[in-house]
Amino acid sequence: MRLMRIVLLVSVLVARSPLSNAADTTAINGTRSESSMTYHIHHPLHEVEATSKDLQCRITYNAATGEILHAFFSADVTSFDSGNSNRDSHAMEVLDALSYPTVSFNSKSITTTGTNLTVGGDLNFHGRTKPIVFAATTAKAADKLTVDGQANVSLTAFEIDRPSLLMIPVDDTLKISFIVVFPLAAK
Repeated sequence: MRLMRIVLLVSVLVARSPLSNAADTTAINGTRSESSMTYHIHHPLHEVEATSKDLQCRITYNAATGEILHAFFSADVTSFDSGNSNRDSHAMEVLDALSYPTVSFNSKSITTTGTNLTVGGDLNFHGRTKPIVFAATTAKAADKLTVDGQANVSLTAFEIDRPSLLMIPVDDTLKISFIVVFPLAAK
C-alpha cells in the first residue's frame, strides 16, 4: 500500500512538472509539395545533383517551447531525379535499390540553440544503420515551420562501391541537403 502511494505521488508530480507538458506536444507531418531532399556528389570531371520531393517526414513538436523533440524521415531511393535517366538507373544499381529501396533517419537527440539545431540519430542507408550528427536551422512563420539542413555521408561507411568515370571514383562524401516545411496550427 505504501509503494502504491509513492507511485501515485511521483505520477502526480511528474504530470505537473513543466518538463512534461504533453498537451503542447504534437506529431506533425511535413508538407510534401513544399519539401525536398537533394544529394550532391563530386567527381573531378563533373558534379551530380539529384532531388526527391517524395519525402515522408514527421516531427514531434512542442508548441509551448517551439522545440522539435524528435524527427523521422523516409524516402524511396528511386525517387531521386538528376535529370539524366541513365545516370539515375546506374545510381539505383550502385545502391542496390531492389534490395534496399528506402533511406531513413530516426533522431536520438536534438539540441536547440535559438534557430540552430544539432541533430543526432540513426541513418539507415543501403541496409546499414549508422549514427550521424548534422546541423539544421528553423524558421517559423505564423502557420508553418521550415527546417533546412545538411549532412555529409560516407559511401564506404555504408558499404557502397563508389561509382567511377574513366576509372576515377567519385568522392566518398555524399552531401545531402534538405528543406522540410511543417504546417503549424494557428493560435
